[in-house]
Amino acid sequence: MRILSLNNVTKTFGGLVAVAGVSCGVDRGAVVGLIGPNGAGKTTVFNMITGSTRPDDGHIFFAGHSIRGLRPHRIVALGIARTFQTIRLFPGLSVLENVLSGCHCRMRSGLVSSLLRLPGQRREERLVIERAMAELEFVGLAGLWRSTAGSLAYGDQRRLEIARALATEPRLLILDEPAGGMNEQETQELAALVGSIRDRDVTIMLIEHDMGFVMPVCDQLLVMENGILIAQGTPQEIQNNPKVVEAYLGLDEDA
Repeated sequence: MRILSLNNVTKTFGGLVAVAGVSCGVDRGAVVGLIGPNGAGKTTVFNMITGSTRPDDGHIFFAGHSIRGLRPHRIVALGIARTFQTIRLFPGLSVLENVLSGCHCRMRSGLVSSLLRLPGQRREERLVIERAMAELEFVGLAGLWRSTAGSLAYGDQRRLEIARALATEPRLLILDEPAGGMNEQETQELAALVGSIRDRDVTIMLIEHDMGFVMPVCDQLLVMENGILIAQGTPQEIQNNPKVVEAYLGLDEDA
């Protein structure tokens, strides 16, 4: 069953065509990698899916609903969460508070009940804290819940971003270079975490330059060059595709 579809999606910035008529789909429960050389348009595709960039043309459907032009908070509410190429945490807040910020979109208490601290609001607050702690346990950070986010090691900050994204209860999780800057052990742990997220029936899309990470964890790869989708298939098919080898796999660069 297809959970995400892009139909002829196009985006230009001035005279530059960043994404040119991309059409592809993502099946529910799959791990899909979006790869390509520097400037291929990969992050622009992610930005259009998550609402921070509006397509000039084409359509994007998530779980049967058109999401083209929706604001990011509405797309999160529908069930799409993301992390970013550059870590975007609240460094002065605690690890727990950072995850709680992700839970906010699922809270139902209104302003009045929050101000008056009504019983329903206090009960929901307890449940949200339990949920946030469960996500921290899931990514291996429960013991650091009191620490400030900015004090964490780099790999732990990456995992905290993932915990915050999971706290929004996504059906589709988008990871933009999640292994960037990680050492070999951290990358292996991340690969295991991606598998565990998938086991929760969460579909995953990711951009990553480390082919040693991408090939084992992905079911399908989408390859872009100069804003054009030039190939799609299994990792084995992509690895043996002459166009892909020429465009990307023989290079060390990435967007």
